[in-house]
Amino acid sequence: TVTAVQVNPFVKFGGAEVFGVIERAEGKANAELTERAFNQYAVDAVYRFLPDEKAFFGVRFNRAEGDLVGMPAVGADRWQIGGGWFILPGLMAKAEYVDQKFFGYPAANIKNGGRFKGLMLEGVVGF
Repeated sequence: TVTAVQVNPFVKFGGAEVFGVIERAEGKANAELTERAFNQYAVDAVYRFLPDEKAFFGVRFNRAEGDLVGMPAVGADRWQIGGGWFILPGLMAKAEYVDQKFFGYPAANIKNGGRFKGLMLEGVVGF
C-alpha cells in the first residue's frame, strides 16, 4: 500500500514564473514489515521575454531523497540553468547546464559517488 501527497504551487507575474513541487510517498511492498518514505522537492524559476515570450532563461533545483529497500537515506540533487527559444509554435531549441549528484548509496551500488555534469543541447518538436 502506498500513500502519496503532492503540492504544485505556481506563480506568474509578467514574464516571470515560479513552479514548485513538494511530494511525499509512504508505503511498503506486501513482503515488507515496515513502511518507507520518499520525498521530492523542486523549484523552477523562469523568465520569458521577447514579443510573445518566445525566449526564456531559467534555473531549476530538484532533490529526491528517501529510503529504498536496504538503503536508508539515499537520493539525488540536481541543478540546471539554461535557456531556450520557441523558433515556431511547435519547435523549440534549448541549452542547459546540468549538475546532478547521487548521495547515500552503499559502496557496492553503481550510484555511489555518481554524478552527471555537463551541457545539454535539445531540440523539441511538439504537436
